[in-house]
Amino acid sequence: MPTYEFRCVECSEVSSIFATIDNRPTSIVCSSCGSEKTHPIVSRPSVVLSSKSKIERLDPKYDKLVDSAMARNPAADPDRLIRRMGDPGTGRPDE
Repeated sequence: MPTYEFRCVECSEVSSIFATIDNRPTSIVCSSCGSEKTHPIVSRPSVVLSSKSKIERLDPKYDKLVDSAMARNPAADPDRLIRRMGDPGTGRPDE
């Protein structure tokens, strides 16, 4: 069901109402001051994005920032973790 928004002429507050497209209101009573002098405004539509779409919309600089932060942190080095686990055949850490 769409959300219709109206701006009050007297107090400039925005009021919202849910209504079907068939019963679209032309004016409503202001929820702040009670005035009937309101006019419809066009607001941003609501869009639901998938996780994939959200990741695709990330700033490309984000990957570089993550890589840079990981390069400065020796604990994030995957080779360090493998060395700590040791040789799979002996179960002992590499010397």
